[in-house]
Amino acid sequence: MTAPSHDATTDQVTHWSDIPGWFHWREGQQDAVATFPEGSTFVEVGCYLGRSLCSLADVVAGSGRDYTVIGIDTCQGSGAEGRANEDAHGAAVDEGGGTFAGLLHRNLIACGVADDVHLLVSSSPRAADLFADGSLTWVHLDARHDYDSVVTDIEAWAPKVRPGGWLSGDDYDDLCWPGVVRAVTDRLPDAHGWLTAQWRWLKPA
Repeated sequence: MTAPSHDATTDQVTHWSDIPGWFHWREGQQDAVATFPEGSTFVEVGCYLGRSLCSLADVVAGSGRDYTVIGIDTCQGSGAEGRANEDAHGAAVDEGGGTFAGLLHRNLIACGVADDVHLLVSSSPRAADLFADGSLTWVHLDARHDYDSVVTDIEAWAPKVRPGGWLSGDDYDDLCWPGVVRAVTDRLPDAHGWLTAQWRWLKPA
């Protein structure tokens, strides 16, 4: 996978589609808003520069209903990973002096959603500790993609999802990201492929 350019400035960003990144699940965001009641909480783990997070805020705003949107990222990148051993976030980390938190926040501001999104700069497991079990409606995982990290994320976040809610994730692709597929298969055998290279688990009621 070739990393998209990260050098869009705040002046160039006015809409989520202007933000560099990888994002193939807007249909899932729309489905979540159509499925879950007002007052639900949606969490995205792994935000990079905010393309999908700003899209989620846009979908929520378009619904005319009140949802809580939370984005979580270390903002330090994932380093080299995948079969290509590519450091897809490295340039943005370097540009920010070791973190892309400023770039991410500026994109939220530029898209007009900074007041509608709660942004936590944290590792995934530590962030999960902040939420009560069964308190979240949908958690989407798009952080590190190696087997051990995905297992850790699933184990940290699955208890936080309420019965009937969703736990899902990106890069469900055995060719490019075999660790993701193996981790989901091992820990959530009832999960299934969803949308384009996504997976989803519906927590039993």
